[in-house]
Amino acid sequence: MTSFTQAFKFQNPTIINFGLDTASGIADLVAELGGSKALVVTDQGLVDHKIVNPAIQSLEESGCKPVVFSDVPPDSDLQCVERAIEYAKREGCDVVIAIGGGSVIDTAKAVNIGLCNEGDLRDFEGINCLTHRLKPMILVPTTAGTGSEVSAVAMIRDKENGKKLLYGSRFLFADIALLDPRLLVSLPPHLTAATGLDAVTHCLESFVSTTANAVSDSLALEAGILLFANLPRATSCGDDLEARSSTLLASCMAGLAFTNAGVGVVHALAHTIGGKYGTHHGLTNAVLLPFGLRLNMSTTEKLYARFWRHLAGSGVSRDMPYTSLVYDPSLNDEQAALALVVAVEELLKLCGLPRSLRELGIPELTDEVVMELAEVAMTDPAIMFNPGEVTVENLVDILREAF
Repeated sequence: MTSFTQAFKFQNPTIINFGLDTASGIADLVAELGGSKALVVTDQGLVDHKIVNPAIQSLEESGCKPVVFSDVPPDSDLQCVERAIEYAKREGCDVVIAIGGGSVIDTAKAVNIGLCNEGDLRDFEGINCLTHRLKPMILVPTTAGTGSEVSAVAMIRDKENGKKLLYGSRFLFADIALLDPRLLVSLPPHLTAATGLDAVTHCLESFVSTTANAVSDSLALEAGILLFANLPRATSCGDDLEARSSTLLASCMAGLAFTNAGVGVVHALAHTIGGKYGTHHGLTNAVLLPFGLRLNMSTTEKLYARFWRHLAGSGVSRDMPYTSLVYDPSLNDEQAALALVVAVEELLKLCGLPRSLRELGIPELTDEVVMELAEVAMTDPAIMFNPGEVTVENLVDILREAF
């Protein structure tokens, strides 16, 4: 359990605006920030399905002409970001809005870096490499998973070098996160589940992180209950606004938790695999999570047991068929911790998610490739927050077992 004598700093400079149909009032928020011409970063699917319409209509009616950039791919890259920067500069945009999932939001953050700084985007890669405030930014998630709307990081794929670039700075916090559950209603089941498992991973990894604190713990625990209770329902019944609202709020809460506490080995491997193969981040986390939990078991047994007791004690199993979450006060810490791993595996099954890297379309992993992936993952910043020591051999084992 986190010590209450441990010093910590918790950051949450972003205003969170949560509620049904809040997207239709986005123009008022732009006005509050002093914006007059908004770059709206999104993807073509959201344009085609008219998910962006409430926000666009709000901006148009207010006289704040939106400049829409909708050419964001599922796994955004430097080339996409550079095109968007050029477009925004040409149009004279003075505020950045993202409407979309993690790829769209990360793209908008990187675009904001380019709008306010000269030079190659690679020059600003890393932690605390930005020196001044960026343009006002409003982030509107259309998935419940990344928590990127309240994080201070962005991940952009460098296809040329086969890796993910990480940008981390307090200047990447959005001014406003606008959470409108109505925007998630048409999200397909497979994306609902995949992004939701990203949020579950944020909960579990931040809870056992070396820099976890009482505030991040409370967010991770409550977000965990909301996700285990509502993610299967949101996946199978997309128009269930209660389930959508719960998972969207949980994703944001988990985002606040991991932004302040960090993540761990699962994310380090997911970043590496995604950089090389372009796999969906949430799906990659989903496959790797049970293996990461087992790797850390010897260090985190008491914490996993606490998380399980919190979940099981909430009565989640009354509404969802989790055999592992039926509360049993006789379980010792080891048994409760193992029950948590089983609960994660049950959640994956309930949501119809893949269980192996092979199912993600990754080709046969040779010894050489496995070693390459493991060595790159060892350099990922997420690894420093993992609760136990991780070796290259540990990562090699996970990759082989997960394949």
